[in-house]
Amino acid sequence: MSQVIEVMRETRVPAGIDTVWAVVSDAGRAADWFDFADRTEVRSGDGVGQLRTQHGHWGRRRSEVDQEITECVPGKVLAWRHVAERIDGRPAPKFATRTEFRIELDGDAETTTVRLRSLQTPGGPVKGWLMRRVGTKDIERNMDRSLERLAGVLS
Repeated sequence: MSQVIEVMRETRVPAGIDTVWAVVSDAGRAADWFDFADRTEVRSGDGVGQLRTQHGHWGRRRSEVDQEITECVPGKVLAWRHVAERIDGRPAPKFATRTEFRIELDGDAETTTVRLRSLQTPGGPVKGWLMRRVGTKDIERNMDRSLERLAGVLS
């Protein structure tokens, strides 16, 4: 079995945890700060079990990720797993057998540490090697841009 590939980035923002949570937990605001998303729509539900579709781009191609919220603790954690991924409307190549993304907050009324975490289980050794060699750098760049954009939205 392949080992989980974890990519994590964090920053501290000069905004209270309730303010940050209001932005990061709102699917309608994802395009404002989350570099992976051009828009995110809620398809059904609320909290754990909610189904969303995130629309974005992978290079010059359109991407869609169907997500299921797996953890939702207001002011603390929002996590989802990828249920399906499409590029230009067709199923995307499957490199990971499981992909989870987490937004974790820690702070108070004045400042908040925002941690973005991607956890992927490769679909085998070759796919794991490719994901580590190429994919993690893209994820790191998108996370860094997301955190910069979030700080801008909150300032």
